[in-house]
Amino acid sequence: MKESDKARFDELLEWAQQHGAELHPSLEIYHDRLTKFSIRVKNSCTHGLQPGFRAVTCPVSTTLSFLNALVDGPLNISSSYQQTGAFPPTFMAMIPPHVIGRFFLIKEYLKRKDSFWWPYIGTLPQPEHINAWALPAFWPEDDIAHLKGTNAHFAIEEVQANVKREFKKAKKILKEAEFPNWQEYTPLLYKWAFCIFTSRSFRPSLILSDAAKQHISALLPAGCQPDDFSFLQPLFDIINHSMTASYSWDTTSDPTSCQLICHDAYQPGDQVYNNYGLKTNSELLLGYGFILPETRFFHNDYVHVRKRNQEDDSEGSVEDTNSKPRDFLISLHPISWHTSLVGQSRVARDGLISRLASLPCFSHFEPALVDDLAMTSGAESFDNTAAPPLQDEYLKALVEKIKATLGAKLWSDYQRLKDVDSGSDGGVEELPPPRNGNQELANEYRSRCERVLAVALEELMGGIWVGEV
Repeated sequence: MKESDKARFDELLEWAQQHGAELHPSLEIYHDRLTKFSIRVKNSCTHGLQPGFRAVTCPVSTTLSFLNALVDGPLNISSSYQQTGAFPPTFMAMIPPHVIGRFFLIKEYLKRKDSFWWPYIGTLPQPEHINAWALPAFWPEDDIAHLKGTNAHFAIEEVQANVKREFKKAKKILKEAEFPNWQEYTPLLYKWAFCIFTSRSFRPSLILSDAAKQHISALLPAGCQPDDFSFLQPLFDIINHSMTASYSWDTTSDPTSCQLICHDAYQPGDQVYNNYGLKTNSELLLGYGFILPETRFFHNDYVHVRKRNQEDDSEGSVEDTNSKPRDFLISLHPISWHTSLVGQSRVARDGLISRLASLPCFSHFEPALVDDLAMTSGAESFDNTAAPPLQDEYLKALVEKIKATLGAKLWSDYQRLKDVDSGSDGGVEELPPPRNGNQELANEYRSRCERVLAVALEELMGGIWVGEV
């Protein structure tokens, strides 16, 4: 680690510890070539760390979120507040909480060393170093072009439109209210704040104790729910993601903080991991800027399918800038395989798999998608207890109809990828060879999507009717 970086992180650690944070004495912050700033076991810890150790503690008083904009300062769950607000009343009333949280981060960044959070903000990727923080939605256009034909490209267009709209409305209100230094709130800073929150923040419902939730509920404006925004947790957010890491976030031992408890053993020099939950490579790419390779323990390659004309989920969180309808997954390997971790989690959430969805030809599709298409086709509900079974001829026709629908969708998506492909003859648009890390990542991702579609399509159309369901 460079001396300048070491000084910044030493300052962060000192500040965090002064306000109640803790880092396990056998852990240290270091710079990894692939994962950048990370946390590992010190080489001096000769026996390593055994499962159940407390890696890091983050007190509520050091967190940064929409709540801090309400009180214009740090939180203290043992005291009451006079809600002065960090921004004009019209801004606080008309702008969604997750957008206010981003603007508050910008406000504190602009204060520099006068900000309570500066020791933390100073360790974040700085706005002028765009390559260090830009998620795919804010890559250069030449880099984004390598995602054309993928679902990620459509998601990027949605994010860009939402961010542009949010910023324009918020800054207009600041200008009209003659808010001090409103000109300094720039599109670049808002994109930076968006990426910081998207890639580093945590849901309040997961990292706050019941006592803390009760305390902040008194702060929230009418109609605002705790998960309508998210929290930045200094020091806590340095620990990187592993989908197989065993962990817990303890909010009961100390109701004023969140503690990361690691349930894996780590040897000297090992990087220590948190777990952000089961997310597909598409979600990781858009939200964190990386994808995971396949291992013998799991694969993470899925294609997301969203039904057309599906009503928005009215229960969706405002923090999600697109109130998304439900999507379904198509998996590289059969959903039933133990290595399909994300797919298996969907099955566990939805309950029993219908006999129809269990047919081999549908093995790469989320069962809920197959059942949804069956219901859309006017069929009766399919579940493992349905009796008597439907007539074979009717069921055969239904299966063929679902296969045709899925086949058309998969072929369309596959062809869209091939139409924009690096080096493909006859394609509508030929991409140049990748010239940087973003383009290499995009090409790797699109090849993974292509493989998922090809494998699922082959299994779908090659499936043999087994006669019994």
